[in-house]
Amino acid sequence: MNKHQQSGMTTLLITSMLLIVALLFSLASYKNLFYQIKRTQNEVLARQAHWAAEGGLECGFAEISNKSDVNTSLDTCKAVIDGQPLTLSIDTDDGKSVLTSKTNYKEITKTIVAGGARSSGVIKSSADLYFKGDHIYYADPNAKLADNTWACLILRYKNSFYINDDSTSFFVNNGIKPNTNTCNATYITDTKETPDLYNKDIQYDDKIDVFKETFNKERVDWEKVRDSNVFVNFTILDPNKCAEEITSHITAEKRYIWATGNCFLEHVWLNKLSEKSQEGKGIFLLVENGLLSVNGTSSNFKGIIYHFINNYTPVTLSGNEWSTSTSGMWTYISNLTMYKPKGYTLNIREQEDMRDRLVFFMNGSFIPSGGYIFDTPDKLTYFNMASALSYDGTLINDLLSEFGKPTWQQGSWHDF
Repeated sequence: MNKHQQSGMTTLLITSMLLIVALLFSLASYKNLFYQIKRTQNEVLARQAHWAAEGGLECGFAEISNKSDVNTSLDTCKAVIDGQPLTLSIDTDDGKSVLTSKTNYKEITKTIVAGGARSSGVIKSSADLYFKGDHIYYADPNAKLADNTWACLILRYKNSFYINDDSTSFFVNNGIKPNTNTCNATYITDTKETPDLYNKDIQYDDKIDVFKETFNKERVDWEKVRDSNVFVNFTILDPNKCAEEITSHITAEKRYIWATGNCFLEHVWLNKLSEKSQEGKGIFLLVENGLLSVNGTSSNFKGIIYHFINNYTPVTLSGNEWSTSTSGMWTYISNLTMYKPKGYTLNIREQEDMRDRLVFFMNGSFIPSGGYIFDTPDKLTYFNMASALSYDGTLINDLLSEFGKPTWQQGSWHDF
């Protein structure tokens, strides 16, 4: 046999074997390639499902935020996105609002923090409260009971609640404005009818956080609230012309006022301030780090009074800041007979301590329809002579809705 012919066969055999090996390698690589293609397709579908579900979350949150209501209808967000049917639901049963968005391949949940503007009570206070004189209130209906009456509230306080030793009474009108619903008998305080009996409409609440309830922010972030675009922020130049300065800053568009410094609201300009508040949709008036007094009577003030103390004391090296009032307010305040709370026997030093912690004093009849909020820990708030509060829940909800926008809870969702 010719050796050259045998050499050709050997070459052909080797070449065939190499081609077979190459084919085997090709088939193996194609199998891996097909796996990678399928995996890529799955990842694309997964991301599409994820973003469809996230789109549902954002749509639902937009609906809730626009209505400021976690219970609003989400039907407009339940649509087919890229062929994927979307399920959107919210669970508020456990005290939190958990929004869930679900497609065929992906489910995302995220917690919504409802805003403020939902706290109850006509007066809310972290300060010690002292009452002298006659006080009449229309209550916050708060919650409806099984018998169709209401669990009314007039006062929630965090620390001490003092009643003067004489000439002091509370009365809650048994009719809730603006309708004719009535408070439950156990939620009506009438000390003229039943002396020394304070019912459940006056509540001690050591967990109350009036700042968080109002602004939906932590108290340490108060400067962020002040410097937001919500408030007209200014420093009071003359405490005795405070009402005049406040009135000059109020317009139809600017009804949230943050005034810093001592503020003595006196009769003539107090009336003008009240009249100004009636022209629009109501006023949110906050006085920060200063004394606040209401002296005299006035027409109804359409708004909320918020007193905020962060780092302030009325006692200085030159004396007590109340003495700078030109209306003789110090004459009332410095008289230690003003500090004789019922059920207590105070010595002179204890009475002086009360006087030196006093940062709010109302001397006369003043009617703010939005109520009072006292965010003045360790200080004393004093209602003298008489007070009348004509509670208007619609006004309060409107004024506080600016701070009641729902937000996502930080850390409630992570995209891994």
